[in-house]
Amino acid sequence: MTLGALVERYAQYEKRGVVFYRGLAERFASTPVAARIWRELSNTEASHFALLELCEDWIAMAKESASAPPVTPEALNALEARMAELEARAQETSCSLEEGLGLTVTWEELELPRILELVDHLPGQARGRIMAGMIAEAAEHYRLLAELVRSAGAPVEAGRVEALAAQARAALG
Repeated sequence: MTLGALVERYAQYEKRGVVFYRGLAERFASTPVAARIWRELSNTEASHFALLELCEDWIAMAKESASAPPVTPEALNALEARMAELEARAQETSCSLEEGLGLTVTWEELELPRILELVDHLPGQARGRIMAGMIAEAAEHYRLLAELVRSAGAPVEAGRVEALAAQARAALG
């Protein structure tokens, strides 16, 4: 798989994130803090989608050639199946606020490692923009997620959110 094709696929995952978080915001509209945070998370995913779409152009214009991370079609299919499970569970009427939060953290745990792995394979301009637009802004993204943890009264998720935040901080150096 080419780097451009992989970035396009990852962009589509971000687009799915927009819909995933909007769905949770609508589902829990009666919980204003949670609904607001899920809308903000959805907006962030929309910006990630736009950045990755632009990244395809930066890859095409780069003078340097870059290879894709060693991702197999089987691994991508497994990731997509896991995302579909999370999406389906979030839509079930029995999904509680706390479970929705757990699904959210799991979604984020699927996203960050693949973006961090991708960054190392991007040409210079694309790498800088993705680092600035996705990794550097992660502190705010995870701050919102920590606020959601507190508002939902789900302290068990706090450690997972902090682990994501630490991983993003480490990537920034």
